[in-house]
Amino acid sequence: MLSSIRKAALAVAALGALGLGGAAIADATTAAKPQAAGHPQREALSGDVAAKVKAAALAKVPGATVLRTEAGGPDNSAYHAHIKTSGGTLKVVLVDASFHATAVQADQGGRAGHRGGPGGPRKAETPLTGDTKTKVEAAVLAKYAGATVVRTETNGDSAAPYESHIKTSAGKELEVLVSKDFAVVDAREHPAHP
Repeated sequence: MLSSIRKAALAVAALGALGLGGAAIADATTAAKPQAAGHPQREALSGDVAAKVKAAALAKVPGATVLRTEAGGPDNSAYHAHIKTSGGTLKVVLVDASFHATAVQADQGGRAGHRGGPGGPRKAETPLTGDTKTKVEAAVLAKYAGATVVRTETNGDSAAPYESHIKTSAGKELEVLVSKDFAVVDAREHPAHP
């Protein structure tokens, strides 16, 4: 009787292990699908990684303005930076895992048609007016006292619906993101123009 109970317990344990293994394989397959289909997740970078990618991009294209930095990119690069050259041309700088810029390419509309480019769901950013502009700028200036507002517009590249470009009293140029409730949720630094 004991040996049949042991056999049954071992069979149940073996089936459970097979089930867990199958679930793990299914999860791995599901997780791999976006990359296999050629649509890797593009995450905005932040902190030290973003700073290193920005530095690499600016070393490759001196005088440019870094618009945003993201993980992954064309040609299997580890990171990439969307930049605007001093001549006003939009480019993408590919950066490897060691934070060395490896190539500069034309920006083909950014992530899924950034700023209303072809082929993407992103909306063009348009200047804010009236009460909305007033509330966004009030929130930004409350957070960055003494700053000068350069422009305030809709935001097409993140969850925050509004953005205000400012120059702080210390001379930093920031793109400040503002929520639909008129709260400052993030700020991205851009290299200062001379």
